[in-house]
Formats: sequence, C-alpha cells, structure tokens
Amino acid sequence: MAASGRVDYLDGIRAVAIGAVLALHWFSWYTPFFHGGSIGVDVFFVLSGFIITTMLWRAPVTGTWSATLRSFLGRRVVRLYPALLGLVIGCIVLYAVVPWAPYSPLEVVRRGGLVLVQGSAVWAADQHGSFWLPGLQPFGQTWSLAVEWYFYLVWPFCVLGARARGWSARRLAVASLVAAGLALVVSLPLGAFPFYFGPLARSAELLVGAALALWFLSGGRPTRPSRHATAAAVLALASIVLYSALGSDGHSPIYRYVGMPVAVIATVVLIHTGYSNQHGLVHRLLGHRWLATVGRYSYSLYLWHIVPFLLLEKAPGDVPKPVLGLFAVTAAIAMTVLSYRLLERPFLRPRSDVLKPSVVEEVALATVSKPPKPALEPS
Repeated sequence: MAASGRVDYLDGIRAVAIGAVLALHWFSWYTPFFHGGSIGVDVFFVLSGFIITTMLWRAPVTGTWSATLRSFLGRRVVRLYPALLGLVIGCIVLYAVVPWAPYSPLEVVRRGGLVLVQGSAVWAADQHGSFWLPGLQPFGQTWSLAVEWYFYLVWPFCVLGARARGWSARRLAVASLVAAGLALVVSLPLGAFPFYFGPLARSAELLVGAALALWFLSGGRPTRPSRHATAAAVLALASIVLYSALGSDGHSPIYRYVGMPVAVIATVVLIHTGYSNQHGLVHRLLGHRWLATVGRYSYSLYLWHIVPFLLLEKAPGDVPKPVLGLFAVTAAIAMTVLSYRLLERPFLRPRSDVLKPSVVEEVALATVSKPPKPALEPS
C-alpha cells in the first residue's frame, strides 16, 4: 500500500496501460512495431470500471438519489477537471507562442471548449477522415475521457437503483456481464471507427471491470492463492506486452476480434490474481514503487504525451527526427510532472479504504452473511 493511500498494484496496471499507449504514439512512427499499443486504452477502461464500481457499491448512501449522485459526480469533477483544464489552457498558451504552430490560438480555444464539455467522443462519431482525429488535435486523446464520462452519467443510477431494490452484488455482476455481452455484439458490426471511438464497445469493457468488482464484493474473491495464479498473471502480462509490440492498431479487424478480447481478459486476470496472490511475481513487479509512480502519473501523462510531438512535427530546419523525438519526450515528461504535482496531487483522495484487499474481503464476507438493505427512496 502506498503512503498516499493508493494501491500500488493497481497503479502498476495503469503503468502497463500507459506504456502501451506511449509505445503506439511515440515509437510506432519510427519502427514497424508497437501498433498494437492501442489496447492500453482497453486496459484503462476495464480497470476504471472495477475501481468506480467498487467505490460506488461501498459508498455510504444517505439522503436522496440526487444528493448521492451529485456527490459522486462532484468527486469525479474535482479529480479529473483540474488537469484537463490545465491541458486546455497550456495548449492555448503553447500554440500562441510557438511560431510554427499548425493551429491558431483561437482554433485551439474552440477545440478546447469542446473538450471541456466532454464532447470529444460525439465530435469523433461525426467524422469520416483520418482514424486519429486530426481535426481535434492537440486534444485527440481526450475522446476516451468523454466516453468514460458518459458511463459516469448512467452507471451510478444502475448501481444505486440495484442497491435500493435489495439486489445482491452477485446479481448485479451477472447483469453487468450480460449487458457487456450485448453491447459488444451490437458494436461489432458497426465498423472500425465507431467500434474504437464509440461508447458501446467501451461500455462493454467498463461493465466487465464492474462485474469483477461486484463479484469480489459478493464473496467471489478466492480466500487463498491458487497454485496457478502466478502462471496466469505472467501469461496475462505477457499477452498485453506481446500484442502491444506485434499486434494491429485499432482500425484492424484483428484488434476487434483478438486485441480487445486479449486486453480485457488479461486485465481481469491481472486484477484478480493481484488480489488473490499478493506475494506473486507479477504482483511484486507491478507493485514496485517505480511502476506504481508511473501509474500515479498516468492521467497527466496521457493528457500531455502527444502535445509536444504535434508541435515539433512542423518545426523548421533540418533537425534530425530522433533529436526532435528526444526533445518531445523530455517536454512531455516535464509537462506531466507539473500537471500531476500542481493539478492532480492536491485533489487526490486516499482509496485504500475502498480498494485494499483486506477491506474488499471484509465487505465480501458481510455481503454473504446478510443481503444489503434498501438505503434510498427515489427522489
């Protein structure tokens, strides 16, 4: 457990996810490898569904539904918006002072406004051009944040409604898996662009993570490690790394039918074995303070990782690409550190009370011993 109250192992999984994204956006331009790094986003979605649902189910529910929802959404705004606002303001300034910037500051303001109202994914759904959203840069990466926000606006109603009606966590877990399967089946025929950027397939991934959280909370987590847990975790981690290095990107059918399922299953295995086998090899690796630190910085890193590359792409002169790339990486890291320390860390809340294994096990046992009572009446 980190001194900050965060769970190092879960932050280590975040580090794997952001590493895959960085491999795609930083290295696939220069090598024939790492196009499969798009599955890093899949890992993020599954992990997010797991964490958000654990927090929602365990949160004390008092008062009206609207008060509980306002509290939940308020916490998400405080957690996510300072760094996002910092990205928008920072990009406006950068595009105003860099003489060769490809867009005017006014255009960056317009696009930043779309980002701040979580319209990135809606904008993406109306586009039919390049797969990587050039018309939204330098904010193209924010589409995934918008999709997650749409989930935040719906899923709390489902969780709170289930609790109010006396549903067990296990029953809601089964319903989540069924909904995930339906969302995936409906999204597969839509084509590469809406599958990758649209909310249906991503909601399926979030719901899988939610189902795992609810299964844990219902007593489904093993009380002792399986002898095969370490092998399963090694295989899961290796599958993410190998697909990231050798797989196809998000507009390929290989991604839809191989890459995404591999990422989702592997993430479920990593979370499950991390809680049930806390002394295993992979748990020790992903819980290492270096990887956990990368995971804690991953949100700011995701926001800023592509911005310097886009600015330097049109830099004048004959500076070799490797030199420009090195400078872009250095600038992205510097911006990430500033964003995390100034705009993220002051607003972080400890999650160990919700997410640490001992508490999950206690709540699971309590859930088995007596069903939850309805805590709310609809407002």
